[in-house]
Amino acid sequence: MDIVSRQRINILIHLAEIQSVTTSSPVLSLIERVADECKFPQQELDSLISSPDSIGSFGALSESQKKLYMYNICELMTLVNLNQQKKLLCYKLAYDLNYDSNQLNLILDEFQNQRQLQLSKNY
Repeated sequence: MDIVSRQRINILIHLAEIQSVTTSSPVLSLIERVADECKFPQQELDSLISSPDSIGSFGALSESQKKLYMYNICELMTLVNLNQQKKLLCYKLAYDLNYDSNQLNLILDEFQNQRQLQLSKNY
């Protein structure tokens, strides 16, 4: 099992605060999509959702891995209305991934624009 993928999925689980694997939500769909992309075993995902790991450091990540983390965090932020504490955690995670708040906001704007475009196409 890939520790980088596990950590990436774990961060999303922490932000989403999913209560169980039976939860039906866009956030769980995002987490399951990321797990599929990483070829993360379903049994491990279920276990991680039930009992998330603590969030570690990002020093060993490549730039492309950091970018994936940021994009997943911003995508999650567009799917759910995070409380202020979770939003601050997102900004802290961005900083830890060597992104500043302006960069996070630009990526977040991209996802929000994509989401608005998708919603307008559905109507």
